[in-house]
Formats: sequence, structure tokens, C-alpha cells
Amino acid sequence: MEKKLIITICGISLMLVFSGPIVNAGSKEILNKNEIIPQNFNECLINITVHEAWDLLTDTGNGIQIPIDVRSKQEWNSGFIDTPYPECPRWYVYDEFQYNVTFLQWFIDEFADQELVIYCAGGHRSLLVSNILCDSGFTGTVNNMLGGINLWKNEGYPIRNNIAPEAPDINGPTQVNVDTPTDYILSTTDLESDVVYYWIKWCDDCTTEWDGPYESGEDVVFTNSWCHKGPFTIQAKAMDFYGLESDIRELEITVPRNKAINLNLIDMLFERFPQVVTMLKYLL
Repeated sequence: MEKKLIITICGISLMLVFSGPIVNAGSKEILNKNEIIPQNFNECLINITVHEAWDLLTDTGNGIQIPIDVRSKQEWNSGFIDTPYPECPRWYVYDEFQYNVTFLQWFIDEFADQELVIYCAGGHRSLLVSNILCDSGFTGTVNNMLGGINLWKNEGYPIRNNIAPEAPDINGPTQVNVDTPTDYILSTTDLESDVVYYWIKWCDDCTTEWDGPYESGEDVVFTNSWCHKGPFTIQAKAMDFYGLESDIRELEITVPRNKAINLNLIDMLFERFPQVVTMLKYLL
């Protein structure tokens, strides 16, 4: 009878262990038993403390570690960990890893062989994303930050929000000649000292792409030439590392018709009409 009772108690205890939730020691978030840890979990994942994360993300001498924030958009907009470029956080919401196969493959390819620091609010979603990456053949290193940004803040490490950079200054001549390369200097200030990218539209029919990154406050030289006369409006704006864009700044320029004498044509005329040279010498 006693043996049966002991076996029954042990059986109930095991059921409670394997049916109950798994709790991350650094977080109050709960991992459901149905969210299975993959077989190669321990081979891929490294759990680190917020102190270890801070040391990694503020020193490029130990390599480049890229923090990945997997919280919601609302959480991201409320503030994220403040670490300097290039070890500043990128934001990709958890649901994309969980339900979007195309995104997951893009992410694995984009960050192949790199070292990541995954974090969320308290450690639950970052653990799940780490599992997904490890189980999907990610070739880099996955560091899961225990306790998430909540513990990061509680330990006194900085967080920040984001403000768009100022509209860039455009410095250069306002009157140029046709087919003449002309330099223009652009600069802007980002209040959080994020790196910035520039978008410049030289004319109405021109196409343009973002160029960068450049340091906040850096003078950047861009060169352009116009192939025909007319008034033109140079338009430029700046974008910070996190995608916030400034207002557009404009500079009006004029490109008059080039009235310069074609010297090749004159040479040709002198060769054909040498008497003209004699007449010019006489007149001079």
C-alpha cells in the first residue's frame, strides 16, 4: 500500500513538472509548455545578463554585436536600449519571426554569421525568438538577454526615444554653367547623434536614392552637373539610422545658356580660311 502511494505521489509530481509553465529566472514572463525548445538549443543560444550585454554593446574591441529588439511597435516607441552605433538596436517585431516564413529567411540571410543580442520586455519573447533562430539554421551567435529591457532599466542602464534629424543645410553656388560639375555641401544635426543618410533631388525629372551613413554634423560633399539651362530647385532631406526623416530643405539655382565660344570651331575656320589670320594680325 505504501509503495502504491509513493508511486502515485511521484507520478503526480512529474505531471505537474511537465504540464506546468517554464519560467525564465530573469523574467516574470511565462514560457508555455507547448513552445518546445529545439534539440540544438544549447548549441546555439547563450544566455547573458544585462551587465554582460552592456559590456558587449559598448565596446567594439570585442567584435560587433547587434542588439535585436523583438517587442511591439508601441513598446519600441516608448523607448529602447541606448547603445552607440554600430552596436545600436534594430527593431523586428516578434510575430514576424513566429508567423512570417519569408521574413524569417530574410533575417537569417541578412544577419548570417553575425553575433546578435536578442531582447524584449522581460525575456520571454527574446527566448522564443532565440529558439526559432537556432531551430532554423541561423549561422551566427545568439545571445539572449535575460530580464529584458525592464531589468536593463532597473540596473541603471540608459534607454532612449528617437527624434528626426534637422532639415539639412545646402551650401553651394546658386548660379552654375551647363555641363559644369559643381560641389554642394550638406550637413545636418541629429539630437541623439545617430548616423544619418541624405536624399537629394537635383531636378524635377531626377531620381534619387538614400546615401550614407554619415556622422551627425559632418560636412558631406555632393557633386552634380546640369545638361541644359533653366532654373532648378535642389531638394534635400536627412534620415536617421532608425528611419525618421527630416523636413525637406530647398535651394533655388539658375543655369544660364553657355555662351562660351567653341574654340574647336574657330580652329577649323582658321585652317579653312588662313587669310582670316592675316586680317586679324593686321587689325591688331
